[in-house]
Amino acid sequence: MKPLLCGLVVLALFASTIEPGHADYRFTTLNVPGAATTVATDIKGGQIVGYHETPLTDAFHGFLFSEGSYSSFDVPGSAGTAGYGVNSAGQIVGFYLDSSFRNRGFLRTGNDYTAIDVPGAINTRAEGINTAGQITGFYQMSAGLPPHGFLFSNGNYVSIDLPGSIDTVSSRINNVGQIVGTYEDAALRIHGFLRTGDAYTTLDFPGAVLTEAFGINNVGQIVGMYSMTTGTHGFLYSDGNYSTFDVPGAVFSEAFGIDDLGEIVGEYAATDSGPIQGFLATPTPTPSSLLLLAVGAACLLGQACWRRRR
Repeated sequence: MKPLLCGLVVLALFASTIEPGHADYRFTTLNVPGAATTVATDIKGGQIVGYHETPLTDAFHGFLFSEGSYSSFDVPGSAGTAGYGVNSAGQIVGFYLDSSFRNRGFLRTGNDYTAIDVPGAINTRAEGINTAGQITGFYQMSAGLPPHGFLFSNGNYVSIDLPGSIDTVSSRINNVGQIVGTYEDAALRIHGFLRTGDAYTTLDFPGAVLTEAFGINNVGQIVGMYSMTTGTHGFLYSDGNYSTFDVPGAVFSEAFGIDDLGEIVGEYAATDSGPIQGFLATPTPTPSSLLLLAVGAACLLGQACWRRRR
């Protein structure tokens, strides 16, 4: 095999070995300076969004973490703002509390805010946005009624209800239109779901008493949380397989967002009485991956030397 072809083949194999579920992770704690709690909800293109709470108050604010810096944001006049989803263009969706302390959805583009409210609903939360600007979330028509998921696309709201469910909450949407979320069945059990077109797939972590799906990337990898007798854990669903995803040493972990590089964000607590903190988990090459990378680099170097000899 020629050196160049050898290098390209080995580097392709290297890329395949760092797929989430088969990689080690480097964990970074995310804390907005001065915040009592920090929750990271989504990640796209190196930008992380979420919300943080002010010490000694119930006030909460959205945040964007980009290029190593935090910036807070609030919908003008709101009593509280939370960022929940971000796309590769940097548009952010979430919800805020109005003067009546009702939930209102929003879209933030630059420093401009647009209302995302299902017509007639008393509460609306926007949670996900893809590159095409399609937005997902959930709404409630009146107090005491169950929530329904929604898809906002081309100026129109479409309700999302899993057949036979009591309530449905849609969370994130990827660039091919797949939607993940959570629903409650007639037996009052909570499950995650994946919606592809008009087809629904139930997501249940094996042995869990409840499962919630929160994030999906463009290759269909899903993150969320599940609960069982051992507590609350994050999970990663990839290629039909579930794996537990916990911050090392944490008493609980929840995974909320995943990007196409396999980077995962969420929240955790180090102790039962400790504060909730955000996290970023970055896949790192395994030793076998590093060996492949070294072989690939050697092949490419050999190609360069071969050309010089000619």
